[in-house]
Amino acid sequence: MLTWQQWLNKSHASVTAAQNSLKAGDLAATVSRAYFAAFQAVTGVLIKRGDRPNSATGNWGHKGTQNQFPMLVRQIRSKRRRLRQARNNFRTLYIGRPRADYGDDSIFTIHTTQQLVREAGQVVALMQRLIEDGDI
Repeated sequence: MLTWQQWLNKSHASVTAAQNSLKAGDLAATVSRAYFAAFQAVTGVLIKRGDRPNSATGNWGHKGTQNQFPMLVRQIRSKRRRLRQARNNFRTLYIGRPRADYGDDSIFTIHTTQQLVREAGQVVALMQRLIEDGDI
């Protein structure tokens, strides 16, 4: 199983991959990588906090990670407003990723895709900050 630091490293690499995909004009890949950047960062924080993956599968599921995120909002009062925004961003990315990977990706415009990359970057930065500040 990966450590929390390995998950955070992956999240930073995924943000870079999303930015590179955006520059290349591959909007579907951009959305997918942006989602995974947020997912990986949140997973890293959950591991750092002591949470465990789904016992039935041994994996960090996408839906399960979405469901565990509100616990962070309740736990960390000092950053509650930013965590709520990050939760909303993470949810938006979660909804967009299957469309990018498996559906009609023509719904993504340059503007919305740029916004999703920014939102993913904000989630990653906040998760990193939670650890650096000792909140987790």
